[in-house]
Amino acid sequence: MQFSLVVNTTRPKAIKAAEALIQWFNARGVSFLVEKEAAKLLNETRKVKLQDLAEKSDCIITLGGDGTILEASHYAHGKPILGVNLGRLGFLAEFSIDEMYSAIERVLKGDFKTETRTQLEAAVRTNKKEKRFTALNDVIIEKGGYPRLPIISLRIDGQLLSDYKADGLIISTSTGSTAYNMSAGGPIIVPKSRVFAITPICPHMLTVRPIVISDDKEFEITVETHDKNFVLNCDGTMLLALSPKTRVRVYKSEKHAILIANEKRNYYDVLRQKFFWGRDYEN
Repeated sequence: MQFSLVVNTTRPKAIKAAEALIQWFNARGVSFLVEKEAAKLLNETRKVKLQDLAEKSDCIITLGGDGTILEASHYAHGKPILGVNLGRLGFLAEFSIDEMYSAIERVLKGDFKTETRTQLEAAVRTNKKEKRFTALNDVIIEKGGYPRLPIISLRIDGQLLSDYKADGLIISTSTGSTAYNMSAGGPIIVPKSRVFAITPICPHMLTVRPIVISDDKEFEITVETHDKNFVLNCDGTMLLALSPKTRVRVYKSEKHAILIANEKRNYYDVLRQKFFWGRDYEN
């Protein structure tokens, strides 16, 4: 079993946890690699590039928050990800630092369960070449720096849904529904639901509302703007500036993200804990 560590190097707690985990691995003779940039800070010679994670790993451990998992998911290509939450919300990172070692021991024994999460794929043709991006949370169309509202046209399986006058448009997986989608007024969707959410960002019409649609549809988006370009944003990490009228296709990816599940908690527990649902605010 070969582990790879992906660490949020901006968080001192994550660096400290990585140092302790490396010592734990060494004491037990467990084979591991550390993502290249984190390896520099940790003075670790056993390193791996993000692009090589899938090829050289049996299991990927992320130390950070949900953003660290999103970064790793783009390169995991179906390898299981064990997320340790050292961030703030932690909807994707299933394990606390106190649960980390017992979770890894179960992985070493082969005694663990996984969850398969649907991903989106965005395809865009630029300079006669098609570029494709995978997103676990969301694909977002954002206006550029020009202050006037763009017109964002959305077609579903070739049929026009709307021409949105808005700051942007979010297409979210059920996994990503508690991210930007929720902040923009979109619905919370239980993970593994076979749907996508379409949520406009600050639309200039009170009647425009988010919509939930089955995940077997293909979306086609074009943007009319006075700016020189608009932004394609996948999971907040992969950004691409596109010229007006460029067509963006978004659809269900054939690739899935595999997350190691924490059997001690369920999604409804997470919602109650993170959003303080049902809490007595008077005490």
